[in-house]
This record gives sequence, C-alpha cells and structure tokens, in this order.
Amino acid sequence: MTTEAITVGFDAGNGFLGRCRGHDVSRFRCAGRRFIVLGHPDYVDHVLHQNRLNYVKSTEYEPIKTAAGINLLTDEGDSWAAHRGALNPTFARRHLNEIVDLMLEPIADVTGTLSAREFDIHETMVEMTLRVVANALFSQDFGPLVTTMSDLATRGLRRAEKLERLGLWGLLPRPVCRGLTWTLYSDLPLPPPLGELQGIAHALDDAVNAVLDERIAHPTDSADLLNVLFAADNGSWPRKRIRDEALTFMLAGHETTANAMSWFWYLMALNPDAREQMFAEVDQVLDGRPPTADDLGRLAWTTACIQESQRYFSSVWVLARDAIGDDMIGGHRVRAGTTVIIPVHHIHHDPRWWPEPNRFDPSRFAAGAGRDRPRSAYLPFGGGRRVCIGQSFALMEMVLIAAVMSQRFAFDLKPCHPVELEATLTLRPKHGVEVIARAREDGRCSPTTTP
Repeated sequence: MTTEAITVGFDAGNGFLGRCRGHDVSRFRCAGRRFIVLGHPDYVDHVLHQNRLNYVKSTEYEPIKTAAGINLLTDEGDSWAAHRGALNPTFARRHLNEIVDLMLEPIADVTGTLSAREFDIHETMVEMTLRVVANALFSQDFGPLVTTMSDLATRGLRRAEKLERLGLWGLLPRPVCRGLTWTLYSDLPLPPPLGELQGIAHALDDAVNAVLDERIAHPTDSADLLNVLFAADNGSWPRKRIRDEALTFMLAGHETTANAMSWFWYLMALNPDAREQMFAEVDQVLDGRPPTADDLGRLAWTTACIQESQRYFSSVWVLARDAIGDDMIGGHRVRAGTTVIIPVHHIHHDPRWWPEPNRFDPSRFAAGAGRDRPRSAYLPFGGGRRVCIGQSFALMEMVLIAAVMSQRFAFDLKPCHPVELEATLTLRPKHGVEVIARAREDGRCSPTTTP
C-alpha cells in the first residue's frame, strides 16, 4: 500500500474529522457537547497564539492527568507558566548539547544488536527511545526491565485512551475524571478498564519512585534531566511534582518519538532517492565516526527528511482545546464550553500550504523554503506558548538515531506486510513496520545481503 493510499484511507475512515477535510470551519455535537473543527492555520493561530488565554486543554486530557498527575502536559494557568519558565532553559539547545552522549549510548547499544535480517522496526524504535529517555532523564538504562517498562507505558496510554473516549461521549465528565486520581493510586478494587490502568499506574509509579529514592540517597553531578528537576527553583519543587514530570517525560517522550521514527523509516524505504541522499550526507559528515553535538547542524538533509516525515505522519495528529469564554474566530462565533479541534494531520495535507501533499519531499524544509507558509500550517509539536517543551530534545534524538543507524543499515519494507495507521492518542503503525535490514559497506548497501 502506498503512502498516498493509507493517508487517504485514514482521512476517509476518520469519522467526522475525515468529512471536515477541506473545510476551514466545521461544527458538530456529541453527547451534548459542542465541537468546532478549525482547518485554517490563521484560525489555529488565534487559538494557540492571539487569544490563547481563552483556551485550555480539553476534557480529553483528563485521563492523562489522572494517570500521570500535574505536569507540563496537563497543568494550566499560572502554575503551568511558572513551572514551564523554570524548565525552559533546560531544553535550550546549549544545555541539550551536554546530554548528547547520554542519548548516543543507548542508540549505539540497540543498533549494535541489529543484523541483516527481518524484524519489526517499530518495536526496535520503542525500545531505543525508551532507553534514550531513561538515560537522558535518569542516567540509567532500565536494562532487562526495558521490555516490561515499554509494555507498561504502551498499555497505560491505551487504557487512558479508553477513558478519553468515555469522556468524549459524555460518560466520564471532567469532575468525575478528576475524582479518579486518588482512587487510581489507592488499593481499592476497580472495574475494567480502570482496574488494569490502576495496576499499570502503580507499577510505573513504583519504578519512577525507586529511581528518585536512589538519586536522593546517592546524589550525582550528572547533566541529566532528573538533576534539573531536583534543582528547579532552588530545589523547592515537591517530590510529587518531580515524580509527575519525570513520569510524563518518560511516557510521552518515548511514545511520540518511537512512532515518529517508525514512520520515518517507512517513508525512507518508500523513497530511496531521498534515502540515498541521506546516506551520502551521513557518510560525508561523519566519515564513519559517531556523531557529536557539533555535527547536528551539518546533517541538514537528514533533519529535513525527519521534518517531512513528521509532516506526512505526525505523531500528534489532532489537538483539542476548550473555550472558557465566548469568542469570535474569523467571523465565526465560539461559545464558552465549546471544544475546539485542530486536525493537525489534515492541515499537514492541505494543498494550499503543501503542494502535492501526498508526495514525500524533504526539500520543503530546506533553508529558505516555506517562508510564506503560515506558521500554524506545521504543528508536529503543537504550537504557541504550549508548544512541546521537548521538541528540540526529540528532534536532536531523531537525527542522532537516523545518523547512527544509517551508518550501518538500510531498511527495506517486508513485502506484503500490512502497514496501517492507528489514530490513538498518537498516530502509530497498527501492525508495526516489518523491514528487511541490509548492511551498508563504504556508504553503500552490501549487494550480498540484498533480499
């Protein structure tokens, strides 16, 4: 199946949002709630930038808050602004350069276990990104626990999605969902899907708290993010807030990046010319050595390929906000309480901003390209003040993964394996991405390993 086919299939099968494609404003009701879908970047700008104070994270984020607590993803108002301001310097490129080695170690380790064979590269990306986040956050590799932690994280997000759907249908109002937080971390028996989510929450909570206890008992001077959290605002953050932030960085940081890299390898396999150009750049810039922070700016084509793959299949495929007051957007009235939906995937495939949107074209992100493109036409990390704080971390991580793995392998798609989009909390490959790895020699794939 071609990328165009599965993209069109996703649009057609995505319920009401599929029918909203091509419309700048669409409205619908569900379970007594009002929804408005904004398909024009200028209208999105109004929500994320000009009148951002009128829009808060929608009810659909409540299950995540229930499971992961109050953190930069779920917090609001002055509390969010204060905590975000404290952590912003940590995610500046200057500081992130200091943890490149923490990222590279697990990337190299996982790549070293690969060989010229068939495997699901999505599973590999899940393992690799979890190890990267664990090392960069905790200066630890979960080692034998990585499979268990990955499974817990994946299942936890899926159960949270079920609660999200209950909220969408009005069966789990915001006050009820907020009341579940204490219950979820108690020992009270809960029915499905809450019971399984409770077990997952306890397991993840125990794992993160064990790491916090270890760091408190044995302090380090590491540049990892856990030390930053402990030192934030002169060490005044309560342990619960540090735990919530650490857990969310781990869950969200590996889930979105694993999906993004799975789609990246899929798209590169379907576009061998772009892949060969990436190989040439990696070989020329790195000359067989491991990448460094200084190399990242020189891997321009590799970065553009990743940015284009995020346009094509953005892990964050939809954003939702609730209006807390009446508003006007482009002459359209938005009543207080309305949920505003921003269909990122559809905006990323709007031909007004992306000519031939179903064509994979990394040159869209070349230096100087797209200067007249609306800023909210590209939203892989959200937008406005609440743009994902980890976007620089994630892009740096993805470029490092692409470079290190491309030094050793080319990945072709396994024939006849179904690749299908699954629109959960993130956009993920439903059946994985089965590939055939071919070893590279002197910048070229070895002909002896060609399938």
